[in-house]
Amino acid sequence: MMKKLPMFSEVSADLLTRLKAISKQISVRKGALLFSPGDAAHGFFAVLEGAVRVYRVSPKGKEISFEIACAGQTFAEASLFSDEYRCCAQALKESTVCLIRKDAFLELIRKDPQFATDWLHFLSLKVIHLHQRIEELSLKPPGARIASYILFLSEIQNSQTVALPVHKKSIATLLGMTHETFYRTAKELEDVGMVRFDGQKIDIMDRSLLEGLVE
Repeated sequence: MMKKLPMFSEVSADLLTRLKAISKQISVRKGALLFSPGDAAHGFFAVLEGAVRVYRVSPKGKEISFEIACAGQTFAEASLFSDEYRCCAQALKESTVCLIRKDAFLELIRKDPQFATDWLHFLSLKVIHLHQRIEELSLKPPGARIASYILFLSEIQNSQTVALPVHKKSIATLLGMTHETFYRTAKELEDVGMVRFDGQKIDIMDRSLLEGLVE
């Protein structure tokens, strides 16, 4: 179970055993909430199968998506230092997640300096990615946002043909645009030969053009 997660793939067998002992596997049906603001924070989560959207509801009732965590990714890491969750986490499809209990995990970090360093490195990379997403949402046009997301999927899936983890409407929300804008812009990228959409799959036809759109 834990070996499936990239952030734990290089740790020792002994540490994997200890991580497994402080983790709990949970099956979640599509649409179910894992937690809401104000719920007691028991730890952070890793997605083993499926996809989970992390979002917050604004005072005006608008849902603001922070991330979509897919298989092999974690979310709610900030709960390690909080008594309660401050956002919502909802399964976008039938999913299996792993709850890693915060008190026991923090104890592992305190006792293993190398593991603590590796964990900090993992978190720093995630912060960099979140900063890039903030920049894209605030400064870049829809085409550049979609191109950046496709390239991100290509990197983590190590393929020129990528699979969207969830429905396009959820991706549009994540990228800060209406689904109408997403579909229109995606068609424009397809018309100029950058990509080809086939249901939930995307073929990268001209990577250099796609990368140029992001820069």
